[in-house]
Amino acid sequence: MTEVSNTNRLGVVIVAAGRSSRMEGVDKQVTLLGGEAVISHSMRVFEQYEEVGSIVLVMSADNLDAGKDAVEAGGFSKVIDVVAGGERRQDSVKIGLDLLASQDSGAPEFVAVHDGARPFIDAEMVGRGLVTAQKIGAGIAAVPVKDTIKTAPHRVVTDTPDRSGMWAVQTPQVFRYDVLKTAHEMTDEDVTDDASMVESVGGMVAIFTGSNDNIKITTPEDLELATLIYGRRSELKSGAGGVPVEGSRFGIGFDGHGLVDGGPLRLGGIDIEFDKRLDGHSDGDVLFHAVASSILGAAGLGDLGGRFPSSDERYAGFDSAQFIAGSARLALEAGWLVTHVDATVIAQRPRLASEAPKMAAQLGMISGLENSSINVKVTSTDHVGAIGAGEGIAAQAVATLTPATK
Repeated sequence: MTEVSNTNRLGVVIVAAGRSSRMEGVDKQVTLLGGEAVISHSMRVFEQYEEVGSIVLVMSADNLDAGKDAVEAGGFSKVIDVVAGGERRQDSVKIGLDLLASQDSGAPEFVAVHDGARPFIDAEMVGRGLVTAQKIGAGIAAVPVKDTIKTAPHRVVTDTPDRSGMWAVQTPQVFRYDVLKTAHEMTDEDVTDDASMVESVGGMVAIFTGSNDNIKITTPEDLELATLIYGRRSELKSGAGGVPVEGSRFGIGFDGHGLVDGGPLRLGGIDIEFDKRLDGHSDGDVLFHAVASSILGAAGLGDLGGRFPSSDERYAGFDSAQFIAGSARLALEAGWLVTHVDATVIAQRPRLASEAPKMAAQLGMISGLENSSINVKVTSTDHVGAIGAGEGIAAQAVATLTPATK
């Protein structure tokens, strides 16, 4: 990923002025998650991000003191003010924008707007947003829509849109400051998010990869899910620095296939325009095969060929996503959850770097991996060997599994 240089280029507006009307009396912004207020989790990510110079926390009038307490308890020195929000969400963002610009140093070059009720962002996501805003002017975190979508006025279905190009939008949303400021000055009608405002005045908005963990806490059920995600992420974090999480297991998978004439290339669950395809009994998707193999290995369940043999005609032309789903299901039956997958595609051609985020998104949509963290990388052999000669593609993967009962 391209790095955006210089410090203090990014200002942040954290919007936490909602009324929590669907939380059955629980205030989602200041309720505790892992021993601290929900808003503190995202504040800490921005506080520790080097290029963030200032943060404005916008709370409801009733929660101003609670917001100030959270800032003090967390030692968040980059928070320049905790203020009451406006009548609408966009009014609250406007208040934050004006405060960022009121500093002696003037307005930041970029601004990130984030919902305080989304506690599970990370530095990598913020970085992707900053790079996108640098290139395009506006970037929004999003994940591909998994479920079938229906248009149903009055609960009567009138249309089933194609979901293949649909994305579920999250925050943070990152903008050049002047782009968002101008959009606020030109728009008065109600909008659902800041990106919609930029779009409405003709601005270009691009998507960067969010996370399936990046949920918005809106209902009590969301808070229960957030507690589970927090627990899993805490376990993974406790194993950082090469120290395994207690009870965790790791498995390594590898697969490679030759290339034959006739595209498209099926890799990572997507079809890539290319004049060759991978030769295999199933769809030949070496990335998905490596991931499935790593899951089986971590769970101590043998190998992919033993579980899904190429001699079985049922798997001729098989969608390899089902290998992963089947392996994750077998692992769960054995008492293991897939919590992280790190994979590398090894190919000289075609060039695949731009496809890696799409492959990661496809992995995250497979049953059994929905709540896992996913990382996909691409490399080559610098023209060494058969892969370097363009004769094939390989992939390797490492899966982390933790006990399902934990």
